[in-house]
Amino acid sequence: MTRNVGRPRTYSKEQIEEIKEKLSNYIDNSSVPIIAEFAYQNDISRQTFYDYEEFSTLIKKLLDKKEAQLERGALSSILNSTMAVFSLKQLGWRDKQEIQMGNADDKAFKVEWK
Repeated sequence: MTRNVGRPRTYSKEQIEEIKEKLSNYIDNSSVPIIAEFAYQNDISRQTFYDYEEFSTLIKKLLDKKEAQLERGALSSILNSTMAVFSLKQLGWRDKQEIQMGNADDKAFKVEWK
């Protein structure tokens, strides 16, 4: 049984603008930005960034930079490749190759390499 304790915190427009500014600076100054890290450092629930539409553009920017930096770091052996692959999978990457034989409508001949 799950119990909700208290109401979710609400933010004023001024507070949202302040958080947006801090988040933008964090993205610009972090080599691999992480939403959970920023949320922890600023005592904000990570869910807040998904609940408020005002953060959507910055979250997309953060994820784009994170993806690019992880890929660059793994390709240049700056980052641990196993951790980079794990993190990239969290962003939707897959390490499965799909080869489809036959016409596009026929799914029966799909071959997957793992």
